[in-house]
Amino acid sequence: MCATARALEGMEREMWVPRRPGAADYFRARHPDFRLRWQEGADLGDRLLGAFGTAFEEGAGRALAVGSDHPTLPAGHLRAAFSGGPEPEVRLGPTPDGGYWGIGLTRAAWPRAAGLFRGLPWSTPRLLAATRRRAAALDLPVRELPSWYDVDDPAGLDRLGDDALPGSASARALARLEGGGESARSGEDP
Repeated sequence: MCATARALEGMEREMWVPRRPGAADYFRARHPDFRLRWQEGADLGDRLLGAFGTAFEEGAGRALAVGSDHPTLPAGHLRAAFSGGPEPEVRLGPTPDGGYWGIGLTRAAWPRAAGLFRGLPWSTPRLLAATRRRAAALDLPVRELPSWYDVDDPAGLDRLGDDALPGSASARALARLEGGGESARSGEDP
């Protein structure tokens, strides 16, 4: 996913991570070109609210939050999230399990869109539908992005095995899980 984001020009890249011992060193060593930010909040909604609030306070015209469980997300999906004009809107990248791989907002949608992050059924198959309903209630148009899968069950892990590029971080992690170690799929991250 990070390699895909790197391939897109003209955008700031940030990695929002939980505060954990060693997290800063880990992420800075692997992704020195991403700005490291700390997640704050009791649930995913609070963390997203903080990330979008920060982005718009710092002058972003549009912002996209993508989950970490979509390592093979195509670059075209990210490009689609950043296309279009400045009108207030929500962009949702659905997943087959009823959630979404990403949510994007324009500056014009903020702070009204802050209501998208409170009291929703996070990490459930009802999230996408609930987010659509909430956006409608907030009078925010939703533009659907292409669908993609997430890796949070055995089927997603199997698909990741089919999609992971040789030598990628995902391929190396799968090799370790399979007991093949680093040597089974070596090389550079894509």
